[in-house]
Amino acid sequence: MEPVELRRTADMKDLKKPTVVLGFPGTGLVGSVAASHLIDVLQLKFGGYITSSDFAPLAAIHDYTPMPAARLHYSEKYNIVVIISEMTIPVGSSKDLAEKILVFANSVKATSVVSLGGISLKEGGKEVYVVSSDLPIIKDVMKRKIAKPIKEGATTGVTGVLLAKGTLAKYPVTAFLAEASEEYLDPGAAVNVLKVLSRFLNIPIDTAGLEKEAKELSKGLKESIIKSRISKKGGTAAEGGSMYG
Repeated sequence: MEPVELRRTADMKDLKKPTVVLGFPGTGLVGSVAASHLIDVLQLKFGGYITSSDFAPLAAIHDYTPMPAARLHYSEKYNIVVIISEMTIPVGSSKDLAEKILVFANSVKATSVVSLGGISLKEGGKEVYVVSSDLPIIKDVMKRKIAKPIKEGATTGVTGVLLAKGTLAKYPVTAFLAEASEEYLDPGAAVNVLKVLSRFLNIPIDTAGLEKEAKELSKGLKESIIKSRISKKGGTAAEGGSMYG
């Protein structure tokens, strides 16, 4: 596998011990959707990009502008850096990317790394779960009733590597995972995880736009299911070959 490079286009020198927030594709595309919304509503500035010859050859287009699919945005006002990927990170690049993120976090003296994502528990709920390399963070989240802790389980990819490395290095890495659909993009789950992030970081995050998308998607899915059922019923009647009618 070719090495991953994280290249800054801004020095970010005015950040003061920021939080680094990650949003990568996964269940329901929760991480990418949440990070993209965060970049838009907080009006974060472009600060760099991540590249590797093993990455998919694509560009993300936002507001008419082609941009690297994996990139950094930041804000001095909110003291935050968001690292987003709108493409799937190759499994073989996960360890290298995790290491590059930790190096970057240390270079800007970040207090912690927070990863946003989705989790499928097949319970149909709207819960958000937390796992962290830092036990005091879990205790604080539980005390404030922000999210539910995960006692046993496993997480993979860049987030999984970061959590393990955070434990070994005694560096705070936290993942917030919202219950999400495995079958389609889930903006509702992205809303849930952003609300948790807002409380965790004490940053106001307007989720009205995403909530509207979630309602429209939910309505569209219900209509599709209804039409599908009607179509199936109609098809059975039209074929009408029931010998036992």
